[in-house]
Amino acid sequence: MLIREPELRWPIVMLAALLTAAIALLVAGMHYVTQPVLTPNVAPALERALYIGQPEFEQFREQIVIEQLVGKEKVHPLNNLAVEITALVRNDTGRRISGLEMRGAIRDAQNSTVRERTVVVIPTRQTILEADEAINVRILLESIDKDSDRAHAVMEVTAIRFD
Repeated sequence: MLIREPELRWPIVMLAALLTAAIALLVAGMHYVTQPVLTPNVAPALERALYIGQPEFEQFREQIVIEQLVGKEKVHPLNNLAVEITALVRNDTGRRISGLEMRGAIRDAQNSTVRERTVVVIPTRQTILEADEAINVRILLESIDKDSDRAHAVMEVTAIRFD
C-alpha cells in the first residue's frame, strides 16, 4: 500500500531510517564485542628463571613430561576459529617448580607456525608444582584463519624457575 499523502509519508520514512540505523549500530556493536582482543605477542617474563639456550635448561626441560596433548577447534561467533590446546604436564625433575612458562602453537604440514601463544602457568594458575606432581595446562589460541593448514598442535616448556 502506497501512502500518497506527504504528511503521512515522512514520519514513516524517518522511523524506517532510524530503525535501520539502530540495527546497523547493534550489529556493529556485536561484532566489536565478540572480536578477540589482539595484543602483541609479548612474551611473559619469569624472574630468575632458566630459559631456552641456557646450559641447564635442556636437562630440566626433558624432565618435565607433557602427556595427553589434545587440540580442540572451536568456532566462535562471526566465524572466528580458536584452538584450545590441553595437556597433562608432570614434574619429574625431583625439585619444586615455582615458575613455569609454556608455549602452545599450531603448526602446518611443513612444520611452520600458524599461531602461537606463550603463557605463565606457574605461579599464575598454581603457586608451586611439587616433584612428581602433574597439572592440566590449557592454552587458547584465537583468531586463526579457517582456511589455514592446521596439521598438529605443539606445547613446550620455555622457562623454568625452581624454589
